[in-house]
Amino acid sequence: MATAGVAIGLGNIWRFPYMMGLFGGAAFLIVYLLVVLAFGVPALMCEWALGRHTRRGPMGAFERARLPAGRWWGYLLLLTIIMASSYYSVVLGWVLYYGFLFASSAAVDPAQQIFGHLTANLPLQFLFVWISLALGCLALVSGVKSGIERISRLITPLFFGLFVFLIVQVLSLEGAAGKVWEFLWRWEDFSSQTVLGALGQGMFSLSLGGTFMVIYGSYLRKEEDIPRNALCTASLDVSAALMASLIVIPPVLVFGIDLASGPSLLFVVMGEVFQKLAWGSLLGAVFFFSIFLVAMLSLIGAYEVIVGAFQDVWGWRRRKTLGFIVATQSVLIVPPILSPDKYIFYSDLVWGSTMQPFGAALAVVALVWSIGRTRALEEIKRQSRLPVPPFLFYWIKYAVPVGVTVGLIYGWLG
Repeated sequence: MATAGVAIGLGNIWRFPYMMGLFGGAAFLIVYLLVVLAFGVPALMCEWALGRHTRRGPMGAFERARLPAGRWWGYLLLLTIIMASSYYSVVLGWVLYYGFLFASSAAVDPAQQIFGHLTANLPLQFLFVWISLALGCLALVSGVKSGIERISRLITPLFFGLFVFLIVQVLSLEGAAGKVWEFLWRWEDFSSQTVLGALGQGMFSLSLGGTFMVIYGSYLRKEEDIPRNALCTASLDVSAALMASLIVIPPVLVFGIDLASGPSLLFVVMGEVFQKLAWGSLLGAVFFFSIFLVAMLSLIGAYEVIVGAFQDVWGWRRRKTLGFIVATQSVLIVPPILSPDKYIFYSDLVWGSTMQPFGAALAVVALVWSIGRTRALEEIKRQSRLPVPPFLFYWIKYAVPVGVTVGLIYGWLG
């Protein structure tokens, strides 16, 4: 539940539907599913195995694995997490604001106007974003086990139950099913950007990148079944993304909203939906507060990476590092608040779609090239109740890093 909780977040609910809208519908979906199966699950096993073998976060793991310039690669991936967390916490602040808006039954203006009012009101944005990052740090004061696992056990099952209910409500909108069928068959929109977007989404959504899952792996017991847990986490993560798309995309098509709206899509669409449903204020409040709690698990995971890095390298105590996080993030949230659509979209392409696949490939290289075949397979297969075929090592060693690299180059050249 903890690893599923950190994987399931805004990447599934906020990012996945607008990426599908931007990059070709079913074409994007098919490439995304292939990325998760062929690269995501093997990379997830590698990141956990690397963390469990070295018992370090990203700063110490690459160095202990004797990857050349391992400390400096760790610094780069730490920077990735810090930068990605800044715009992620801004979107999380929007989610929290919408939760309070519907809870107070104040969502009476047109949905586009509500979102425009929020992004134009800088003090209001700063307030809700700062509350989000402060809550993320408070959840980690007592450590990852009591902070993340306790929340995950409660929130993740409730989240899936709510989404099933909302899918039924949304698909009952007049003409929704037919418009979704038409939307899926947009193969003419397939391009190199579809590959880059799907590659980044697969890694971003699973919280891969040589950071989150490496430090979670460092906490894993020797008895944990890595292959089984990787498949379960990926299955829950993909399910959340597909469910989110079934909630967001049908009303987009029914209400005639632009699918290429980008980061604002979730808020404009769901604002429209809940204004048209019976008990819309209550459902809207529950929806956005649930998303906030689930997405908070991912932000907590990001902060835990930073805490682990500072402990490994400089020996900082947890509370001191959390204070540093609040201070630096309070500065870094300024650009995405001032220019939300453009800054978040392009930052997401750099730190999410590019650096997270790169970091995942780096973790694979550290495990199977630097640590070696025998110890890598031993760590992955330890206590596994699923068969681990011999060819898996060679797939991980060659196909995963090469496939990720080719996907990144193809996407950026396009």
